[in-house]
This record gives sequence, C-alpha cells and structure tokens, in this order.
Amino acid sequence: MVQLQGGTVKLALSGDSIVLRGAQRGNSPPPERTLGLAFVQAPHLGNAKKNVADEPYSLESREYLRRRLAGKPVKFVVRYKTPSGREYGSVYIGPNLVEDDMSLKLVYEGRAKVTDQARSKLNRNDIDADDADLIYRLLDAEHMAREGKRGMWSAKPESSRPRLTTLDDDATKFLAKHKGRELRATIEQVRDASTLRVMVHLPEAHQMITLLLAGVKAPMVRTNVPGQADVAEPFGEEAKFNVEVRLLQQDVKVRLEGTPQGNAASGTFVGSIVHSAGNIAEWLVSNSFAKVADQSAMYLEGGAAHLRQLERAAKAKRMRIWTGFSGSVGQAPSKTFEATVVRIISGDTVLVHDAARNADREFQLASIRQPRTSDPEQAGYAEKARESLRRLCIGKPVSVTIDYHKPAQDNFRARDCATVKFKDTDLGVHLVKNGLAGVLRYRADDGDRSSNYDELLAAEAQAQEGKLGIHSGKPKAATKATDASENATRARSFISHWQRSGRVACVVEHVSAGARLRLYIPKENVKLTFVLGGIRCPRAPRKDGTDGEPLGAEALAYTTRNAMQRNVEVEFEGVDKSGGFIGAVWLGKDSNLAAGLLEQGLASVHGYSADQSHHANSLYAAERDAKAEKRGMWADYNADEEARKADELAKREQERVASTQTQQLKPRIEFLDVMVSELASPTSLFVQIAKPAKVAELEDLMANLSVSQAPAPAGFAPKAGQLVSACYTVGDEWHRAKIMKVLPGNEFHVSYIDFGNSETL
Repeated sequence: MVQLQGGTVKLALSGDSIVLRGAQRGNSPPPERTLGLAFVQAPHLGNAKKNVADEPYSLESREYLRRRLAGKPVKFVVRYKTPSGREYGSVYIGPNLVEDDMSLKLVYEGRAKVTDQARSKLNRNDIDADDADLIYRLLDAEHMAREGKRGMWSAKPESSRPRLTTLDDDATKFLAKHKGRELRATIEQVRDASTLRVMVHLPEAHQMITLLLAGVKAPMVRTNVPGQADVAEPFGEEAKFNVEVRLLQQDVKVRLEGTPQGNAASGTFVGSIVHSAGNIAEWLVSNSFAKVADQSAMYLEGGAAHLRQLERAAKAKRMRIWTGFSGSVGQAPSKTFEATVVRIISGDTVLVHDAARNADREFQLASIRQPRTSDPEQAGYAEKARESLRRLCIGKPVSVTIDYHKPAQDNFRARDCATVKFKDTDLGVHLVKNGLAGVLRYRADDGDRSSNYDELLAAEAQAQEGKLGIHSGKPKAATKATDASENATRARSFISHWQRSGRVACVVEHVSAGARLRLYIPKENVKLTFVLGGIRCPRAPRKDGTDGEPLGAEALAYTTRNAMQRNVEVEFEGVDKSGGFIGAVWLGKDSNLAAGLLEQGLASVHGYSADQSHHANSLYAAERDAKAEKRGMWADYNADEEARKADELAKREQERVASTQTQQLKPRIEFLDVMVSELASPTSLFVQIAKPAKVAELEDLMANLSVSQAPAPAGFAPKAGQLVSACYTVGDEWHRAKIMKVLPGNEFHVSYIDFGNSETL
C-alpha cells in the first residue's frame, strides 16, 4: 500500500524530474525536494557549461511535463532512493492512481521510455507488488506508443527547434530585431525577484536570455556561483519565493526594451513581463519587495509615474525593505502655476514672473545639471544650453511645477527645483535629449527629484545613443566675442559699417539701466554697449547700494521685462566718448524701445539728441501721450502751468535775441587824429596815429636802428615774408621792412611796415 504525500511542483527539471515544494511556514521559503519519476527515462537536456548538447526530444519531453505540473498541487509517493540519496517515485495529478499517473502519460505519448533497470527488476524475487504492477503498465504504455508511432517513436520525428543558451555576437541584432515586441516566453529561473532567466520561443529557436525587470530592483540573492560568496540581502529570499510562486515556468510574454548601460554583449536585457495575472514589477514595489530603479525605469512604456506612486505608499508603510526608513518619502508634486520666462540665468536655471504673486521667482530645472562652465571642453556646451533655452522660451508663458527644495550647502545657496514646461515641451527633457545637460543620480531612498524623472533618463539614453552634445566626446570651448565698445577709437571703426547696414539683428545680453544695454551680434560675434538715443532715462540703483533717481528702478524693470535676452533690431546713429553706441532699438517691426519708455513716463525727450534722430516725431509724440495720461514722471504734470512757463521762457528768449540784434546793428564810431604816410591808391592809404607820444616813440626807433645796424652775415639770403631792416633809397635811413617778393638778380621787393610805402632793393 503506497503512502501518498502532498506538495506543489516548483518546476520540471527535465522530462523525468521535478522539484517539489512543501507547505510554507511563516515568511521563510518552504522546504524543497527533487523527485525523479520512477522506472522511466526521458531524453536528457544538454549542459552548456559542460558543452553537452540537448538530446532529441529532450525539450519537448520537459515541456510536456512543465505544462501539466508547474505550479500545481500534486500527490506523490517515493518508491526508492539511490545510494546518493536521490529519490524516485510516482506523481499523480488527480485522485486516480492509474489514469492520473504522470509517468504513464509520458510513456504513452512517447515522451519517455521504460528504463532497462525497471525491465530487469521484473526478474527479481524481491520486487514489490505495487512496483511490479506499475512497471507492467509502463511497458504496456510504451508498446502502445511504439505501435502508434508517437513522440520519439515516430517514423519521421518532428523537427525540433534548438535551445540556444547564449547570444554571443548576435545580441545587438537580437535587440534591434525584437525591441518593443511582445514575445512568447517561459520563465526558466528566478535568480532574484527582479532578475530572471527566460526562454524566448522564436520560430527558428528557443533562445535563453537574462531579463532584468524594467523599473525595479529587488534585494540581491546569489547562491552556488563558482568563485563568488553567497549573498542574500534582507528580504531577498522572500521576494524571490513570491516571484517563483507566481511566474516560475509559467508561459508569459516578454517585451524587450534595452540593455543595462547599453551593453547587450552578455545577453542580458531590460524589459517587462506581460501576464494575465498582472504586473509583477508593480506587485513587488507595492508589497515592499523592490525599489524603483532609476536606470531601468526609463525603459518603461508610459513612464514610471505609477511605480513611483506605489513606492511612496510602500515607504509610508515602513514594511520589509522600508522597515526603519527615515528618508524623504518623495511628496507628490506641488500645484502647478503659470508664469512668464523673463530671463535665462544659465543652462539649468530660469527666472520667471509669477503673475499671481506679482513677483519674479528663480528656479533650477529639477534633476538636471548643465555642462560645467569651468571645464574648457564643456564650457561651449553650457553656452549652447543657455542659448537653446533662450530661443525656446524667453518671454513665453510656461507652466511651473515645484518638485522639491534644495537646501543651502557647500557654498551653494538654497534653491527651489521645478519642472518647467513650454506648451508640451519639458525644458529639462529638451536639454537632456540634445546632449546639453546631464541627469542627476539619487540614492534609492531620496524622493526629492523631478516629477518627470523617468522621461529625463530616457532622454539621456537617447542622447547617449545618438552621441549628441556632451556625449559626443568632442570638446567645445566657450565663444570669445570681440568687444566693439572697448574704447571710442575701436567703436568708431565699426560705426560706419553698421550705419550702412540699416537695421542690424542683435541679442540683448544685459540691461544695466533703462536706456543702457549690452548687445551681441551673432552674425559677427561682436559685443557692444548701446545707449538709447533721443531720451534721458532716470539713473537706476546700483548693486553697490548707490541710490538711483526716482523711477530709475521702474525704467530698468521695463527694459528688462521687454528686451532682456530678446532678439532685437538696432539702428546705429553715433558713438559716445566712452565707446558706447547710440541709436534706436526695435523690439518688433514697429515697436521702438525708447518710445515705449516715453509712453510709460519712464523717460523724457532729450531735445538735442532727439532732433538729430530720424525718429524725433515719434519720440515727441510718445512723450506728449505720457503727459496727457499723466504716467510715470508726469503724474503731477499741469498742462496750463507748463504752457505758461513755456510762454514766459519764450518771451525771455525773444527779448534776449532782440537785445543782441540791437547791439549788433548800432555802429561804433571813434574819431582819431592821424598823419597820412602813404597813399597807395584812391581807396587805400596808410596812416599814423597823430599822438605826440606815438610819433616820438617811432622817431627814437628809427634813430636807434640807424646807429646799431650791423652788417648782414655771410651767405645771408632773405626769403619772402621775412622781417628785415632795409635802407630807404631816399634819405639813406634804415627802416623796418618785410620781404614781399624775391626777384631775379639778387633783388628784393620790400614794404616798409612803419610807413606803408614799398620799393625794390
């Protein structure tokens, strides 16, 4: 009389051997035992490590047994043991010990045969009656299988697809061919709860692969690995057991999405398991058997938002792997608010205007880091990241979701980190997928990260695959622009060229005052200082604490809000003494920045420079409009009082001009006594003032000149215009004279400067 025992089949090792699992006690995995089917033998599966190939029909026999027993409760009886302790017996899938005997079914279908030891045992006198009956039934079943040409006894054995245990050099092609497809498969081994050995059933072969569950990481379990110590992290065995109960040797579908670190050479893939009972990854996370794995979460179709929500709930329960957890649970994202981007501070930081608070707020894009500006090989990518954000969203409405607050540390100030979206474009994802930023990595217990973190990881993988930006391996140095405003001389060398060009396309890099900007001309790689012509703007407060003039801060804010980092067009009118350029800035085709300041009452017309501008009329009109509406500096403007003052000023000016003109028209008359010394023509004469003192002074001069006259030096050659002393031919007296002309023959025409007469000597 056989003694039946009960158990659950964990797996079928081959067509004639199974592993049974007993009842579970507590949280520990239940005891297991291996049982061979008595008196039968199926074809042997090969061993890749020993370079032994599969025997024909070995996989088909194993599959026949697996489909009928794996994961199911059975009854069994142990019939005998080998000296090594291995047990052999019969397994029953129902109450009938004949019809439900799996050994008989295997042999009848041609999936196994009766062993030679069983046949010889029939000749022994000590054979057990039950064993003898079983062997006879097995022999009858084998005879019927042979007669029916079933299974291994078929005249034309059905073609058997090979079982491939390695991928070797075909791994990359395998992924490219099957990525994203749902493939029929069987879970062959559970190494740990998130690492599985899977047999994929393809038309041409049964391919063995290692599958890492996308998005999760369970505690490690490593046993019986040659050369490595056994490892079993807390809750690893329990997690592994639960996965085995649900999936081991079950038919599933797998979806391959990628490889760890992009390396498929080892035949290890990242993917998901599709099963009618549910998602095993979600079950592991929600039951605190696994954590969300950032590196593989990016492969999840639809993202890992649901997994992270389950993880937050598991953390809050403080169960299993989260027992004693004291880190951040990772709160759900804060409420999203609408804002306008007013400045791109760097490649990962933006300044937005929150209309609800009427305040500017600075945010760092969550979970990303721009290329290092201090690294000469990456500084150019940091510039490109900043420019990419500027082109995408400066001045545009965005939605801001605050994800977490980063406290001050290591000389870095505290910051709010947020996910910022322009329409449907996440700014962080936009940068990362173009290789212009990297994604930060976190500890598993750190929940402070972007609400769109998985999409960031996927974008980074895409950029790495495409070798874009910082992943290209190509250095990119920072741009060095020419400063056209270094001094007035350099500025004047540029002005004529830009004046001939008409409107020049520029980018506003900085605003230091309402009417003073720093511009960059991308086409020529030139930077310059620019001053709005035709207006006077109140001085803005300085960073050193120096107070500005009234409305100076408001003027600075207006220009910053409307022009900072915008694409503008500029007309050049002149250069100031410090090298700054003067002219007009156009925010659009017809929007003059100077006129806008005037319309808001944040500037006044500077008459002298405005009158020299081509846009004088529009500037005066804008100021008149601000005065009429009493905006800004014209809040207390009184038109009648200003008109009275203007009339009074005009009247004074008229009186001044009339007085000046009268003085200019009145003749100046003075009578003097003179002596005519020479009559050159009827309309030209030379006179001497007839004052005794003057006459005596001239006579003394002439007398002294005659007495002290020295002879001319040797080689003396007078030239035209030279002052000399000359002896007048009439009277033989020396007088002061001027050489008027040098004549041929060593003659000179002279004019006597004290009397006006002239002669040739």
